[in-house]
Order: sequence, then structure tokens, then C-alpha cells
Amino acid sequence: MAAATTKSAVIVIISCVLIPFVIAHGGSDDVGSSDSPNLRAKGLILVKIWCLIIVFVATFAGGISPYFYRWNESFLLLGTQFAAGVFLGTAWMHFLSDSVETFEDLTDKTYPFAFMLCTAGYLVTMLADIIIVWVYEKQDQSSSIHSGIPLQETALML
Repeated sequence: MAAATTKSAVIVIISCVLIPFVIAHGGSDDVGSSDSPNLRAKGLILVKIWCLIIVFVATFAGGISPYFYRWNESFLLLGTQFAAGVFLGTAWMHFLSDSVETFEDLTDKTYPFAFMLCTAGYLVTMLADIIIVWVYEKQDQSSSIHSGIPLQETALML
């Protein structure tokens, strides 16, 4: 019960800290008649500085955490998968729309070349990952056979 109370208190505190940033960032500014936003506005610079501080602290905490907490292999695997999902989501969200426009300018065909190449790249990367895991397991099995130590069975998360 105490853990749930602590968790909800942390969520409330984080929400109270982040709400001013969300409110300050939303909506349009009717003060100026120009179409381009003022990138040197004090509020925008403060938001950028706070984001830099938050990213630095989170990265630093994640970087030094192995010194204080012993990670197991499944935790590292989940972290790697999460990071891969972040990069894949970023690529799809930001770069894929630009590449669709580029392919539309390059050819008159309506075939989705950008999506096809993105999917092919993902499949090639997954194939490379499977091959690396297979080679690593083969090498681990051969080294355990030669050393006389029985190989322990481990569950693979694929």
C-alpha cells in the first residue's frame, strides 16, 4: 500500500512540474503578424535549457547506474529493445514523410518506395541480429564443450 502511495505521489509531483511547460508550449501567438516563430523568445530558450538539463540528468543516471545496480541480461535486452523502438519510431515519424515526398518528386509512379525500403532495411537488420545471435551461441557452445563445463540452458527472448 505504501509503494502505491509513493508511486502516485511521484506521478502527481512530476505532473505538476511538467504542466507549466505544456501550457507554455501550446497554442498560437496572435501578438505578431509574422508567420515564423521567434526562436530567441525567453520562454522558448528556458524550455530548451530545461530539456537539456533533463536529458543530461537522465542520460547520466543511466550511464552510472551499472556502478550502483547489477544488471542482468534480460534487463539489458529490454533496454536495448526499448532504445531500438525509440530510434525506429523517430525514423518513421520524421524521416519517412520526407522520403515519401522525395520519391514523389523523383518518379511519376505511385508505388510507396520509401515504405518498401524502410521495411527492407528493418528486415535486413533483423536478419543480421539473428545471424549474430546464432554465431555467438555457436561460439559459446563450442567453448563450453572444449572446456569440459556443461552448458546451462537459457531461454531466448525472440
